[in-house]
Amino acid sequence: MEELTLRPALLGFELTAGERPVALYRACEELPADEAPKPCFAPIYTPGGLLVTEYRPADHRWHTGLYFGWVHVNHANLWGGGWYIPDKGQYEDVPGTHGVQRHEAFEEIEVSDGVARIGERLTWLDGAGVPLATEARHYAVRWTAGAYHWDIHTRIAPAAGRLTLGASRAARYSGLILRMGPPFARGDQARHRSSEGLEGHEAIMGQRGRWVSVAGADGGMVVMMDHPANPRHPVTWFTRANLLGAALLMDGDLTLDGGDCLELHYGFAVLDEVADAARVETLYQAFAST
Repeated sequence: MEELTLRPALLGFELTAGERPVALYRACEELPADEAPKPCFAPIYTPGGLLVTEYRPADHRWHTGLYFGWVHVNHANLWGGGWYIPDKGQYEDVPGTHGVQRHEAFEEIEVSDGVARIGERLTWLDGAGVPLATEARHYAVRWTAGAYHWDIHTRIAPAAGRLTLGASRAARYSGLILRMGPPFARGDQARHRSSEGLEGHEAIMGQRGRWVSVAGADGGMVVMMDHPANPRHPVTWFTRANLLGAALLMDGDLTLDGGDCLELHYGFAVLDEVADAARVETLYQAFAST
């Protein structure tokens, strides 16, 4: 089995396994302001080379592979696109409200003992460029036969005063999300399953669970996992045919006062073969013990 390698790239870094691409991290890409620019992983591949993600699709240009998106951050939109206006019952662009999750620096980029480790500092800015929060993210990726195992940890702290995070006032999305694309999520053929035995994205939407897996239309599987130490565990899930998200804020806003911090820990597995529920649960238990 070939070793993981981290290679500097124009936008951030490229993660490879030998000569095979694993993922590209876009840390500082210049995008239109109304897309609320944010670091992301796109593309992401299975070990066998199947493309999993979709990046800036025509229907939602602000969907960017695997990323953290926050719809309401005080008065700012760090997700992208329009806000749902309850009084009008529709989405509208609100000029000047789109912020940015600005990449400041990589504090660690290395591969040791077969694990690729990345540490990153970010600042959240509102539409006027005023800091809202600071964030420290850490990614660790390891490779076993037929699977990449991702460990995602982030620590968010208000820059000054109170910080209130909220989901979309309609569909309730916000937080860590994966936009899947063809061929993995072709049409309505990707198959979602939750730790609670629910099947299908319609059944899982708005329900709690430790993990949700998605089997690709032509093979392969991804699994997103919520750590037991996370607030509001087990998390409520946001799922559509081409979306998988840990919707921490679906059941209500979360407020941090000055001096507080929000720590979140997620697992993400990318497999070549479709795994049954017992194997996914084994993966989850290994992640949950960390």
